[in-house]
Amino acid sequence: MMPTAARTTSAEASFDALLNAQRRRLYGIAYSILRDHAEAEDALQDAMLKAWKSWDRLRDEGARPTWLVRICVNHCINRRKWLRLRPGAAANRDDAAPPDPRFDGRLVDLDRSYGKLSTRQRAAIFLHYHHGYSVDECADLMSCSAGSVRTHLARALASMRKEMANV
Repeated sequence: MMPTAARTTSAEASFDALLNAQRRRLYGIAYSILRDHAEAEDALQDAMLKAWKSWDRLRDEGARPTWLVRICVNHCINRRKWLRLRPGAAANRDDAAPPDPRFDGRLVDLDRSYGKLSTRQRAAIFLHYHHGYSVDECADLMSCSAGSVRTHLARALASMRKEMANV
């Protein structure tokens, strides 16, 4: 058996390597769900702390990237719920288009329609269409059934189509 100090150093190295490889993707997922840069960064930090605490318990190294995404997605969905319930939360924070001048015309409309989706619809859309996860993989990452993911996707697309048609 490896001494504790050596095992800790090895665990830190493997965690850091995976986190460095996945950081941009995880941040993108967090931002797509929370729609706020500061909240996404905070959520990612919290999720990675949670992952680190359980790092040694996950034996299958091949499952670690998916496991990190699952922790990030679930943490962001829960954080989003908490942010909405918090006193003084901005009521229509999602409806505002980003201040980036590159977002003009139909992109602003698309962003606005995306912002009006529920947290789970947004997560399903982003994971499935942006990252290319299958419906079953999205279900695993979102801790729900494949049928729920299909429902979230269908309702999100219908909502976005309706919103874009009104423009």
